[in-house]
Amino acid sequence: MQFTHKKNRSLYIPYAGPVLLEFPLLNKGSAFSLEERSNFNLLGLLPEVVETIEEQAERAWIQYQGFKTEIDKHIYLRNIQDTNETLFYRLIGNHLEEMMPVIYTPTVGAACERFSEIYRRARGVFISYQNRHNLDDILQNVPNHNVKVIVVTDGERILGLGDQGIGGMGIPIGKLSLYTT
Repeated sequence: MQFTHKKNRSLYIPYAGPVLLEFPLLNKGSAFSLEERSNFNLLGLLPEVVETIEEQAERAWIQYQGFKTEIDKHIYLRNIQDTNETLFYRLIGNHLEEMMPVIYTPTVGAACERFSEIYRRARGVFISYQNRHNLDDILQNVPNHNVKVIVVTDGERILGLGDQGIGGMGIPIGKLSLYTT
């Protein structure tokens, strides 16, 4: 399938149907046009209405405001990030001052402590001591090789909480979210 960018550049998209909707870098949610829905086998997989990114961001903002706790807001934002990154970055870009403490400190500390409970989708690269000899294989498995910035943690002394192990992955996820915004 071809996707035409506003600058008249075409991009080949090797995904269609439900697989495309599971790819957060390409999923536009209800912003897919009717033509795109037809071309990418998305008819019937999305609500009928076609929304702009601003309309999606406004709806997401209203939903965000309905959450009472900071950790619930954090989990909600991570879910958006894991399904539609364009919407995620538009939403936090529109409300950065309010969302910054939810994405990073102080809320990220609670998110690290509850990482195994809120973990939904693979994000980041985990290199364990047991796999230290497989570093080349691990790095080959990284799905995106066009990496511009990395954040590394050993999971120790996370925000004064002590060793969080893999739960410390919340720190790089939060930092990179802010750096990207």
